[in-house]
Amino acid sequence: MKNKTPEKSQLKIREKYHDQMVFDLKRGFLQFITRVIISESPKYVYEIKAEILKQTRGGFDIDRNNLYKKLRSLESDGVLKSHMEPSARGAQRKYYMLTKLGNALLKETHDMLYPLMSSLRVNILQHLKP
Repeated sequence: MKNKTPEKSQLKIREKYHDQMVFDLKRGFLQFITRVIISESPKYVYEIKAEILKQTRGGFDIDRNNLYKKLRSLESDGVLKSHMEPSARGAQRKYYMLTKLGNALLKETHDMLYPLMSSLRVNILQHLKP
């Protein structure tokens, strides 16, 4: 008797692997794009979130609570620093910027990702040709 996986099980397995791949890609990408955005100039959470949506054409989103959590983690690791500034529209805003370590990590990540992404783009397109 052959061991066959029913179609529903195969669909669940595909969904599981797809969801995990998307989760991993988003998590890594959001960490990188957040540092890129902050490297341009100090930003507060709303600006960071809006810029992520703009640069990804809505493809990658993060809710503000998770973004705050990620920023606090990066700040406690010494990758970011922050300062408060008054706002014309109410409460003070916390602006984030890269530290010297954050800039070094951003450069290292870019130097690793740029050739990798270029290579993947070429190789993946070759494999996907009809």
